Amino acid sequence: MRAHIIENGRVANTIEVEDLDVFPGLLDADLGGQIGDYYDEAAGTFTTPAAPVQVPEEVTRRQGLQALYLNGVSRTDVLAFINEMQDETARGLALIEYEEATTFRIDNQLVIAAAAHFNLDLTALFIQANSL
Repeated sequence: MRAHIIENGRVANTIEVEDLDVFPGLLDADLGGQIGDYYDEAAGTFTTPAAPVQVPEEVTRRQGLQALYLNGVSRTDVLAFINEMQDETARGLALIEYEEATTFRIDNQLVIAAAAHFNLDLTALFIQANSL
């Protein structure tokens, strides 16, 4: 018979045994569940943990601009942020980057600086943008 090994309220492994009394912590696998599931002993139920959210390395320009907009940052706000840059070369390069980029990368220094300036969680912003 197949049995789950339950450790710390979770299915740690599934093994073949002749009897559930071979050692403590075994549960009949025919009751359901799979490796990684949580097991609630009191209710006798299994719960599959949510899949981890993938953070995209880049999003399209449209996705990025929409996510910014949904978080209260307009194109005018971004241009004002760029125009506040003291170094003329940095300002010019940032303007080209902002106006001409077809994608926005999460590791881009301008993107990182803008997120910090606007107090945005960059990870959450990219996850949101990726869903648009």
